[in-house]
Amino acid sequence: MRVYYFDEEYEIGKHKIKKVWAEALGINTPDTPSDCSILEIDEFYNRKLAQALITNNREMYDLPDKLYVDNEGNLRKTEGDSLITINPNPQKESYKLSQLYGLTHERLDTYIDNNVTDLASAREFVRKMAHVILWLVKQTKLDE
Repeated sequence: MRVYYFDEEYEIGKHKIKKVWAEALGINTPDTPSDCSILEIDEFYNRKLAQALITNNREMYDLPDKLYVDNEGNLRKTEGDSLITINPNPQKESYKLSQLYGLTHERLDTYIDNNVTDLASAREFVRKMAHVILWLVKQTKLDE
């Protein structure tokens, strides 16, 4: 899910949410408008928050939006200015912590040459690859 919010403050420290695009809505995400920034949220692990964001705009009732983005890029409730907790995707976060994250193709080849030297290390490397492939299949919904 992508939350596009205006770079310009509507009140001190508060940025109005312009639009929310979610995979569940079935809408392709557009390019980032020049006057906006993006907050990305995993809608699967934040279902109630995703629903709140989709129904955030209450202009037609002359009410303020339910949520806004602060200067640090955090999502907050309009009433009470309380911080909204965003649950990260644990699979994605754990992969980012892996020693393979961020390697170029050449550096990955060097890593394999230097570290996959016996059956035990080959098993460990294949295990990591299998976890990554499983995560990709689930994220792209190839299993459906």
